[in-house]
This record gives sequence, structure tokens and C-alpha cells, in this order.
Amino acid sequence: MLNAAVLKTLKYWIEERDNIRALKEGGAPKPWTKDVILQSYRFCNVRREDDAVTRQIAAGWRNPKYWGKHNFVPAMIFARTINWPATLEYIGFPDSWSSEEILTKLDQYQGMGHKTYTGAYFITAGPTGVRKNAWVVGNANSYFFSPPRLDPLSLENSWREILENKYPCVGPFIAGQVIADLKYTSHLREAKDWWDWAAIGPGSMRGLNRLFERGLKDKITQEQGLEELREVASHLQQYKSQYLHLQDVQNCLCELDKYERVVWGEGKPKSGYKGQA
Repeated sequence: MLNAAVLKTLKYWIEERDNIRALKEGGAPKPWTKDVILQSYRFCNVRREDDAVTRQIAAGWRNPKYWGKHNFVPAMIFARTINWPATLEYIGFPDSWSSEEILTKLDQYQGMGHKTYTGAYFITAGPTGVRKNAWVVGNANSYFFSPPRLDPLSLENSWREILENKYPCVGPFIAGQVIADLKYTSHLREAKDWWDWAAIGPGSMRGLNRLFERGLKDKITQEQGLEELREVASHLQQYKSQYLHLQDVQNCLCELDKYERVVWGEGKPKSGYKGQA
């Protein structure tokens, strides 16, 4: 059974966070909220497509002009591995994959002193003595040379196909982020589970644990998490947030966990935000 108080917090967070987005985009002055936690820390948007990085990737490498490229799907895996739009812009969309060329560009960009990777996703460290850029590009060879075969009618099957290929450093979470991108393209936009499937991530698992009154470190399966996500979503259908698909609900649960950590003094989000003035 869902914890009513935590569900109320989730609904509050959804409404308040989306109101902040609307005020900010409308040019209203700070503060956009009276909530000190939302003023002080960086939280993702309610809808994943509203997040700055996703918007920039959508305008860049996920642009419709690339959808028909034979490298498009592996390029999206690589894009979410890097997950930093400025780096992707410098590299340029790989019409043909050359690990030597990509590694040279990564080294050049990093050598200029620029931030090269996101701080949001963690890439598994490579063997001792192997540079991160070389590790990332070397791993990318596996999916560029052997791309996954997506099921155009199923997000879940397509996600499992990525996992079954056992690409280095592409686990359930990164694969889920890639599927969340591809569902907005010709490759998966006709999927029958477009609205009601999502991969469970570490943050959303903690959010579900809060809602279902389990230990925060308890582990649940993808199958159980998916069932619970759908139950949570059913409670949001009567709310303003009825436009959310399950990937958005999954994201909101991750942010709920961050918000609750501050509320209960369990810790703080790693990124601060100057939302006061």
C-alpha cells in the first residue's frame, strides 16, 4: 500500500517543480518558489524532455535529420554515455564511426580545459592505466560495430536487446535512458508500451521504497518496480500530471528521493542551485 504522506509529497513536488519551470521560462524574476529546498538545490524537471541536456541532445544528435543514419542508434548510446551537449557538438554526429578520430577530438576538447562528461551519470572505471577517454571510445566500438536490433513496437523488448548485447558500461540505467530518447524518434515512436513502460533506476528504486514503506537500500526487480510505477502513475492520472508517461514518473520518483533526503536530514543533492534571487 502506498504511503499517503509520501504520495502527497510527490504530488506537491510535481506541481511545484513544474510551476518553477513555467515561471522561469516565462521570464518571471526569482524566487520562483517559496520552497527553500527547491530554491537551494538542482532538481530535474517533471518531464524529462524539458531538461536542458535532453533538449540540447534532441536538437543535436537526436535531430530528425539523423534518424535514418545507419549509426543513429549506437550514436544515441554514445551520446548518453558522454551526456554533455557541448562535447557532443564539438565531436559532431558520427556519420561513420572512427574510434581514432573520436578519441582525438575528445582529447582535444578535454585538453582545452572544458568539462567533457556529465556529472549526472557514472561511467564504470576502466582498467588501471587506461585513460577514461580511451576506455569510453573503446567500449563504444562494441555497439557501433554490432548495433542492437530494436523492436519498433516495444520499448521493453528494445531495452532488453541492448542489455543482451552486454555492451561494456551500458547497464540497465543507461539503456533505459537511451530508450527514453529513442521513443521520440521514428525507431520507437510506434511502440505499444510508449506510455506505460520505463526502466527502474537506482534513484527511482529509492523513491519507490519510500512510497511502499521499505528500507531505502532494499532492492527490487525490474518487474516489481514496473508494476509499482504503474500503480503510482494511476494515482497521478486524476492530477494535473496526467500528461506524464511512465519514464517521467520514474524520473519524478528519483527527484522525490532527493527532496525527501533533505526533508528528513538524510543528506543533500550534490548540485546546489541559486534560486533565491
